[in-house]
Amino acid sequence: MKRTKVYFLVPIVALVLFYAYYWNFMSDYDAKQAAAAAVVKAKRIERLNVEAQMREKAIQEAIDEQKIRKQQKIDRDALERKQKDDKENAILIRDKADQDAQKLGRQVDRLQIEVKTAKEEIERIETENKRALEQEAFLKTYVTAAVENRDKLTQVLTKIDAAEKAAAKAALEAAAAAAKKS
Repeated sequence: MKRTKVYFLVPIVALVLFYAYYWNFMSDYDAKQAAAAAVVKAKRIERLNVEAQMREKAIQEAIDEQKIRKQQKIDRDALERKQKDDKENAILIRDKADQDAQKLGRQVDRLQIEVKTAKEEIERIETENKRALEQEAFLKTYVTAAVENRDKLTQVLTKIDAAEKAAAKAALEAAAAAAKKS
């Protein structure tokens, strides 16, 4: 072979081999590219589905957490309102207890004054009763002495009357005797 043919033949054979390889590559290349694209598309779709599921799950969790926070806020507000009401009730009860204590203190003071007054009244009544008993005893002795004096005076008056009658009788007798004498 001549060298000129080799220059032709080697590139042509290389071209035929390249074309066969290229044809083999091109026939499988579209299918491989399609398969690779399908795999990438499938992976992307699967990834998007997973992301969508995760997003839905995250949304659902966020909604659940929001409901929980909302319920916790309602519970916390209810607890705060209950504590506030309890505090106000405790303040009202304390104020009422203070007022009752003051009222009872004033009532105790008033009752102590009344007790003191009642004791003074009892002492005064006992003193008057003692004085009345002493006066009654005195009057009993006085009445007894007065009755005795009356009886004595009656006797004295009776004696005086008898003496006056006797003196009058004696004066009449003396006057009658003087008249007889004269």
